[in-house]
This record gives sequence, structure tokens and C-alpha cells, in this order.
Amino acid sequence: MDGGNNGDLHDVPWASIFDPAANVRALTAVQAEGFRAASELVDRFVRMVATRPDGGAATVRQASPLSNEQRADLLGATDVEPLIRSWWAMAGQFLMGGAPQTPPPTAAISPTLDFTGTAATGRLAFETDAGDTATAEVWLHNSADGDVGLIRLRCSELMAADGSVIEAKACRIHPKAVPVPGRSSRGVGITVKVASKVKPGLYRGTVLVEGRPDLWLPVALTVRPAS
Repeated sequence: MDGGNNGDLHDVPWASIFDPAANVRALTAVQAEGFRAASELVDRFVRMVATRPDGGAATVRQASPLSNEQRADLLGATDVEPLIRSWWAMAGQFLMGGAPQTPPPTAAISPTLDFTGTAATGRLAFETDAGDTATAEVWLHNSADGDVGLIRLRCSELMAADGSVIEAKACRIHPKAVPVPGRSSRGVGITVKVASKVKPGLYRGTVLVEGRPDLWLPVALTVRPAS
């Protein structure tokens, strides 16, 4: 060991870690650097965010400046928490604005006739070319214990807005009579044969349940020109 060493703590290169004053200065420098970096990020996002997600002009509200007492912690360093919150808010606005604005997917609803609660859901919407056949399906539900017996469906004539008509006899229901026991579901096919002379357009009508006037479904058949 060097005899000239008097054992002074400051002669040790890493002795600053035991120096409270040095630690305070280092912490203050780190917080000041973080404040500077966060300020640059906020300025960048303010310039990038030009519009709101709804397409309107973005408005940035200017917050009132903090006092020295509000901005300083116990060590006298600047408090960056309000600035970080603003940065996150602007970052979220930027990401929302850049995301594609697509409507949420809508789940398809099958046309159903519920014999438990006497309710009809959905509609028959199908399409075909003139001279061809259109097919759809209706579901019969019975969640109760009792048997509702044989169910027969009927389809009305289909009419377009200009008065053109597809007669009811062009509609075929299969099977014609469907047994619906308790706690069961049954599918019924509906086929419409469209004559070649039928004018293109949207034809509307109804599907009815024999003996149950409260149960019915709307029908929308689109006829395209013959290919």
C-alpha cells in the first residue's frame, strides 16, 4: 500500500456514491434530461396530429403554466408527470387518427320462428337471375317441453314497386309439414322459381305460419337480369 495515502474517502474513484450532495446533483440532471426529451416528443406529436378521428380540425388546449412550487419536488427538480400525461393523450389521439375507420362487423341473423315465445326474427333475403331459382331457409325453434305438432308455412305472392308480381305458386316449401317436438329446432327450405319473363327488381312478400297469425317473416327477393 502507498504510504502517501492518508485514507481520505474522496481519493477513492467511486466514492461519489456515498456523497449525498453528488447524488442529488445526479438525480436533478437525470430529471432535467427526461424533461427535455419529453418536451421534444410532445412538440413532435403536436405537429403530427393535424386532425381528430372524426375528420375535424384538431384543437390543442393550452394548459396554464405551473408555478415553481407546483413544478418542483423536494429536491428542486422539475415534475414531469403532467407532461407525460399530455404526451400519452396526444400519442393516443395520433394512433386513433391513423387507424382505419371501419365499421364493426354485423353478425348475420338467420330468419327464425320461435314457437316458445311466439316471436319472429330476421327476414328472408335472397337473390337470383331471371329464369333461375332462389333458395333460402327458415328455422323453427321450440325450447319448451311441449310438442307444438306439425307446422306448415305459406308464402305470399311477391310484388315489386312497379307492380310486377311473382305468384305464390312459384314458391315451394319443403318439407310441407314439419314436426316440432319439445326442445328441438327444424329447418325449412323455401325455393322460388323465377320465370325468365320476370322483370328485374326487388320483390317483397311474407312467409306465414298456418294457424298462427302472430308469426310471420318478411321476404325480400332480388331478381337480376338474365345472364
